[in-house]
Amino acid sequence: MTRPLLATPFVIEGARALRRPLPLAAGTESWTRRLGAEVDDPLRVVKLNAAVQIGAGGLLALGRLPRTASLVLAASLVPATLAEYAWWKEEDPELRKDQLLVFAQRIGLFGALLLGAADTHGKPSAAYRARTATRRGRKKAHRAAVRAGGHVHAAIDTVGSGASAAASGTGRALHSAADSARTKLPHR
Repeated sequence: MTRPLLATPFVIEGARALRRPLPLAAGTESWTRRLGAEVDDPLRVVKLNAAVQIGAGGLLALGRLPRTASLVLAASLVPATLAEYAWWKEEDPELRKDQLLVFAQRIGLFGALLLGAADTHGKPSAAYRARTATRRGRKKAHRAAVRAGGHVHAAIDTVGSGASAAASGTGRALHSAADSARTKLPHR
């Protein structure tokens, strides 16, 4: 139930940005210029960010890839907030106060998105599953090595007893051949 509520402002803002991208493009251009970066087409950047917000917001609202969608929305929130709600640049005290309030709300949304990205909804994390799989694999390999060692030991015993029997049989055959040869030889 909370995912659709968290996704709603992003879908609405993305749709608004697609309908009226020019004011946001101007803010994007000035913000990137201050960072020392140059954007060739700020209008395209605004439209791309809006499409990302609509897409990721939709995924989050539907519960599809919620952790990834939350991270994508958090990443898209930063440039949009800095470009549109630069309260520190505002001269008018009333507008400055309003922009600061929206900026603080967006920081709250950013935190909620980070919580959503970390939430596993009762399922183990990927790191836990990897550690558990590694541990299980190690145990299985150890058991297989022990079983293989037992088989090797049994094979050595079999080969050893077979070799012993073969040597014993060869010895008896040689002894019998020697006795037979002695009987055919003249006695001295």
